[in-house]
Amino acid sequence: MVGLFVMPSSTIFRQHTRLNAATNKTTKKISHTRRSPKDRNYPSTPFDKLPFISKAVKDLRVMREVKAVLQTQYNSILMTAFPGSDLDKLETIDKEQIYTAVVYYDPELKPLSANDLSQLQQQPPVVFTSQQHQAGLNYLSGKIELKDIQDHRLQRVLKHDGTRQLFLGECGQDPKLNQKQIEMVQTRLKQQATRFDQYKQAQVKDYQAINYHPTSPKNYLMNILDEALMTILYAKNTDYLRKQQLRGLKETEWEMTKKQRQHQTRNRHEDGGMHL
Repeated sequence: MVGLFVMPSSTIFRQHTRLNAATNKTTKKISHTRRSPKDRNYPSTPFDKLPFISKAVKDLRVMREVKAVLQTQYNSILMTAFPGSDLDKLETIDKEQIYTAVVYYDPELKPLSANDLSQLQQQPPVVFTSQQHQAGLNYLSGKIELKDIQDHRLQRVLKHDGTRQLFLGECGQDPKLNQKQIEMVQTRLKQQATRFDQYKQAQVKDYQAINYHPTSPKNYLMNILDEALMTILYAKNTDYLRKQQLRGLKETEWEMTKKQRQHQTRNRHEDGGMHL
C-alpha cells in the first residue's frame, strides 16, 4: 500500500514566486549600485537588505527541494494510475487534486481507464463503513487517537487535508451518522487551520494558506475531471483518442445536419410566403 504525502503545493509555489521576485528585485538594486571604486559618488551597498536576501535564498532553496519531492511523488503515483498520460502538460494543482482522488479511491494503484473515471464521477463508491465513519469522526473530534483506529487505509486518509475532506463528504451522505457531529468536526478543523495559518504567517512573511472546502465526493470529482484534463490523462491511449475522434466527427455531422435542416425550414417558409 502506498503512503500518502499531500502538501499545500499552491502555497509553496505562491511563496516561491514572491520570494523569487523579491530576490531578483533586491539583487538588481544592489547590482545597480556597483560602480567604479574611483567614483566619489559611489552609493553604499544596502547591507540592510542582505539578511533578507540570505533568508529568501534559503527559503527558496527549501521550496525548490519540496517542489521536486512533490513532483516526484505526484508523477510516480499518477503514471501508475494513468500510464498513457502526458503529465508535463498538467499544472501542479491539477496533479495534487487528481493525486488526492487516486489515493482515496484507488490505493492499490490499479490503472484507471477512461470508463473507470467516468463511473467514478457519476457514482463515487462508498469507501468506508458507517462504523469506520464514526471512528474517523471520533478521531477528528479529538475523542480518540489515530493509533486507536484499526484500519490503516482510514488512518492515511485522516492524516491529510485533501483526503480528509473527501472522507467528511462521504460521512455527510451516511444516514446513520449525526450530521451535527460532522458540522462540529468541520468547524473544529477550520479553527485548527486558522491557528496554524496564523502561526505560519508569523514565521513566514509571505505565507498564504490553501483552503480545503467542504464538498461531496461527486462534486469534487466532477470539478477536477473535465474533458481537457481527461485528454491529458489519456494522451497516449490510442483507444481513448480514437473514441474522442469518432465523437468529434459525430458532433460535427450532427451540427451540419442541424444547420441543413434549419436552412431547409427557412426556405420552405420563404417559398410559402411567395405563393401567398
